[in-house]
Amino acid sequence: MTEQAIKDRQAVAKGLECIPGGVVIFRGNEQGELLYANPYVIDFYDCANEAEFKAFTGNTIYTMVRPEEQENLRQCLREERTGPAAYYRMRYTACTKKGRLRHLDVIDRVVQTAAGELLHYSVTLPVWDNEVGQDAMTGTTRFLTYASQFLAFYRHGTAMPPMSLIFFNIERFKLYNIKYGIDAGSQLLARCAAVLQETFANDFVFCISDDRFAILTEAGQVRERVTAARNVLRQDFADRVVAFHFGCYRITDPAENLHQALDMARLACESIRGSVETYFCEGTKDLAAGLDLRAYVVGHIDEAVEKDWIRPYYQPVVALSGLRHVGFEALARWIDPVHGLIMPKHFISALEDSQQIDKLDRHMIRAVCREYRQRVDAGETVLPVSVNLSRLDFLLCNAYEVLEENVRAYGVPRQMLRVELTESLLLDEGERIKEEIAHLRQAGYELWIDDFGSGYSSLNTLKNYDFDVVKLDRMFLEPFTGKAKKILGAVLSMNQALGIRSLGEGLETTDELRFFCQTRCELAQGYLLGRPLPYEESLAECAEKRQCIRQNRNCLPG
Repeated sequence: MTEQAIKDRQAVAKGLECIPGGVVIFRGNEQGELLYANPYVIDFYDCANEAEFKAFTGNTIYTMVRPEEQENLRQCLREERTGPAAYYRMRYTACTKKGRLRHLDVIDRVVQTAAGELLHYSVTLPVWDNEVGQDAMTGTTRFLTYASQFLAFYRHGTAMPPMSLIFFNIERFKLYNIKYGIDAGSQLLARCAAVLQETFANDFVFCISDDRFAILTEAGQVRERVTAARNVLRQDFADRVVAFHFGCYRITDPAENLHQALDMARLACESIRGSVETYFCEGTKDLAAGLDLRAYVVGHIDEAVEKDWIRPYYQPVVALSGLRHVGFEALARWIDPVHGLIMPKHFISALEDSQQIDKLDRHMIRAVCREYRQRVDAGETVLPVSVNLSRLDFLLCNAYEVLEENVRAYGVPRQMLRVELTESLLLDEGERIKEEIAHLRQAGYELWIDDFGSGYSSLNTLKNYDFDVVKLDRMFLEPFTGKAKKILGAVLSMNQALGIRSLGEGLETTDELRFFCQTRCELAQGYLLGRPLPYEESLAECAEKRQCIRQNRNCLPG
């Protein structure tokens, strides 16, 4: 070999060492003997040097992947050697010397030497650790890509063990950020990623968006491992600001539609939203039916609005002084020609997730105003009605303009239309929402806080905003213990001192009614006083229920 040829080879070797990604060369035989790995690969596998790397891998390509993927890798490489492709792309998962799970995109090229030997040249792009650490890769699309590639290995005839797709959610993560700061929130995410990686070692673990993770794992002992992960996180974050929920869906067919499987796991997780003690739920046939209904809702919201399938049902608001019927809350009911009556729990979250909730709320405002005008023109009884606005209404449309457009179009006095805002909206948006609320108040609308005490409550809300009514969430009544009564009494006294009226939500028993009367709560609503019904039916039922309560002397304080 000439001196120039030696220099050329040295230059090539030096260049391979400097590539900002992995380079591996191995023999195209059954052993897959490693011939070369550049420093990036050695470091990627948490090895200190080439000797440590060779000892860790046994100097073969097949031990660079998880044991359960080795046969699949062999099958892919055999297909590459016999197929017409110029190169072959693979995705697989490696477990490093430190036990970390890391994911790889690999482009592999088979080359035949002059002596007839087959060599594989594999190149990987650099994989940078992201903000949640532990290589819990980001993005739903990336997770589904990796997972589908993994399941595809089993379509070659190898029997696939039952797999589980797990959806993990950190509930009230935004509240945690607000209470402790963005840096603390990032540390919470990193800790969750680390615990999931440790608990589901050698599995696909991805941070798919913000505070949500997805895991693809073998189905055995899923509940036990979920419980172990949850217990560690519960111990680390014992203040209970956040909750950790897992939804699970079992996969038995490698051709499974992973988009639907992930939706099923997510629905299972969402079904326990708000629960303190229940942290795991497995997808069922009922949830599958719910998934189909969600898809129907998302695809038919425009038609439902156009054809008035969605109608306001009115739940009475009663003044406890004298049990006077003083108003309504408008609640949406979807009367569908295919599915019949669809309740809000089946369409609200679907429209929020698809960012179409503004279509529902704009339609509800228009319908309430239109029905008000029809009743006034017919000389019928009218009472003020409250309508609900969500955070997305202020992002997807101009909520103030929607209200103004409809009160002008139907001649509705502004004091007859009340606006209910959830407290989570106020915490999420800050200064922008302050401006929107100022517009509403200046225009003359009454402003009510909905769901006060449902988990987001902050005394700063009462300090920073001017509201007419605070609606106390039913969670204060479950269970309705002596301690709950003391807390409610303190909140009611505080509101009275601030000049804010209080409304007890979800009253179902006469004991609850008596308590709110004794504590001088001004307003109430709940099934005890009237269900959500069409306007005239609601008027009649509320009158009947109030009459029954008056006749039962034990219901009210003397």
